[in-house]
Amino acid sequence: MQDRKKIMLVTSWVSVLGNAFLSLLKIVIGIISGSLAVLSDGLDSAADVVTSLVILIATPIISRPPNSKYAYGQEKAENMASTILSFVILFMGGQMFITSIGRIIHPGQVELPSMIAIWATIISIVGKLLLALYQFQQGKRAESSMLKANAINMRNDVVISGGVLLGLGFTFVLKLPILDPIVALLISLYIMYSAIGIFRDANVVLMDGMSDTSIYKKIIAAVEKVPGASNPHRIRSSQVGNMYNIVLDIEANADLSLKEAHEIAQEVEESIKTSIENVYDIVVHVEPQGDNHCKEKYGINKHNLQEE
Repeated sequence: MQDRKKIMLVTSWVSVLGNAFLSLLKIVIGIISGSLAVLSDGLDSAADVVTSLVILIATPIISRPPNSKYAYGQEKAENMASTILSFVILFMGGQMFITSIGRIIHPGQVELPSMIAIWATIISIVGKLLLALYQFQQGKRAESSMLKANAINMRNDVVISGGVLLGLGFTFVLKLPILDPIVALLISLYIMYSAIGIFRDANVVLMDGMSDTSIYKKIIAAVEKVPGASNPHRIRSSQVGNMYNIVLDIEANADLSLKEAHEIAQEVEESIKTSIENVYDIVVHVEPQGDNHCKEKYGINKHNLQEE
């Protein structure tokens, strides 16, 4: 946990400093050159600075050990932080959308950007690419969904900056300054779309959902490998940070002793841990084989998966 915390903190500081430099560069150049597209790209990088600051704030919280108030620890603070972040990014994208619409509606106010905007965009592409590669590598080391998501966001920023560069190229070649606010408009739409994606992914975890539902097939297959265990049902899985919390019911011979039933439950736990990485905790409830169960409101079984 301490190594994971250190990796996340160092990576976040690198991201803060790198994105702060690129953001300031593009915002200043965007204002000087008169390019709304470069300015919007700079605001997108400013959102990345906010993202990294959120990770810095959330990292000490998610690293705290479980206590009587938070029995599973506080790792879901990561997803709460992502939810807050999505609203910040959505607001930035909305502001740029409104500005871009204004420049398109009043084209007489639009002037041809200066060439310095192209050089600033090229520097941004190189810098963002290096930051994205670093973030993703460190995210894999720390098994952090926040760092990986941030890496994907920066990789998308490379695409955005590439679009800005292409738009500037056409603007200079065709001598059509109206193309600049149009590119800015497209970027603002992409920023808002990304914010909605971050919100959706974070809330799956906060609502105890599973983004990767194939985990249930792995659990069922793991139970079926254990002699004496059958009919895995009422399976529930949620995420605690980057780890899985699993609860399930199984059936066993009704004539088994308590010790024998307990040994089967332990074998089921070991089988699941062998099949699935990053298991936080497993609770196995053993029931008599063939027992009539009341209608189950919660959980997954083979029948649920086949219907999906």
